Amino acid sequence: MTKVTSEQKKSVSQKLLEFQKKGLEQYGKYLDQQLKLHCKGELKKHYKKYIEDQIIMNDVKIKKIEVKL
Repeated sequence: MTKVTSEQKKSVSQKLLEFQKKGLEQYGKYLDQQLKLHCKGELKKHYKKYIEDQIIMNDVKIKKIEVKL
């Protein structure tokens, strides 16, 4: 079995971070869509708050990944 070089590890790590970022961006689009569709009623205030919190957390995760890239 061959040894994995640090350059290969870095390349794989970079690809993983890019993949995670793309997934988080798609999740952010989904949350925006859910916010527009489901937060029009009075009974949905809690769901709206939950989605808004998820959007904030998602943005933080994306920024952390961008720092690593």
